[in-house]
Amino acid sequence: MSLEDQTLAVIDALNRHDFDALLPMFAEEAVLDLPDGIRVIGHASFRDTLAAYVLRHGITLSDHVVMTDRAGFRVAVECTLNGSDRRDAEGGPSGDQGPYALPAVLVLERENDLFSRLSLFAGARP
Repeated sequence: MSLEDQTLAVIDALNRHDFDALLPMFAEEAVLDLPDGIRVIGHASFRDTLAAYVLRHGITLSDHVVMTDRAGFRVAVECTLNGSDRRDAEGGPSGDQGPYALPAVLVLERENDLFSRLSLFAGARP
């Protein structure tokens, strides 16, 4: 599968919140970096942390522009991060709630047909 096709499969799984489909695309010791500064390593932490972040904020990615390197090791996706802060659903502060869209970049690194890193960078929430 091409790097672009693999990347689109990752985005599709993220948008469907299908973390069981997403995890096999990543190496056992894959690294996850999130916009709030969290970094985890390894399948269990990767899945649990990503699921909690994505579901808590109701995140989907849209308007993708996929850019790959010639060697097929790295990809950057310029996109829009769509979300809705769900903090008040957990009984927390209700400020800053509601839908939003932020400019974002998703960076993936691949080794031996599996991704070894997923880093998500997003603009500050207005």
